[in-house]
Amino acid sequence: MDEFTRTLLFDSAVIAQRVAELGAHISAKYPQGDVLFIGILKGSFIFLADLARAVSVECKIDFAKISSYGNSTESSGVLNVIMDVGQDVKGRNVILVDDIVDTGLTLSEYRKRVEALQPKTVETIALIDKTGRREKHVELDYYGFRIESGFVVGYGLDCDERFRNLPGIYVLS
Repeated sequence: MDEFTRTLLFDSAVIAQRVAELGAHISAKYPQGDVLFIGILKGSFIFLADLARAVSVECKIDFAKISSYGNSTESSGVLNVIMDVGQDVKGRNVILVDDIVDTGLTLSEYRKRVEALQPKTVETIALIDKTGRREKHVELDYYGFRIESGFVVGYGLDCDERFRNLPGIYVLS
């Protein structure tokens, strides 16, 4: 028996429409291509796959595995870089792709790390901009959906590695 109740927040059609809009916006901003997406694992992998297909310009993809949650629903406040980006970012247009910005710790700290590598530009995109618990200021260049609160899962977002495969985004209670 599932100990959580899931309430649908965004269905797959709404998500697909928003990802298409984001892809079109990025394509228009970088018509020459030359974009390096860096997905923050594990949560961003589904969003990044769909976003990359929605972008009509040439792009490259890499990943970094970063955690501040472990297997908890609360951030530990400590950034743990498990696997860093493998490609050279110097002089490149970099877009950091995250599943959710909650406290802001992960993305703000990792952005500083990438900026130190001297890219041409660094932008950020998150599927979910969750504003209610923000501890670190994060200026998102793009976001899919903005919510105030709630623990969300699905479409790559998880709770203790569960629920990533759900096609929509749900609030757990």
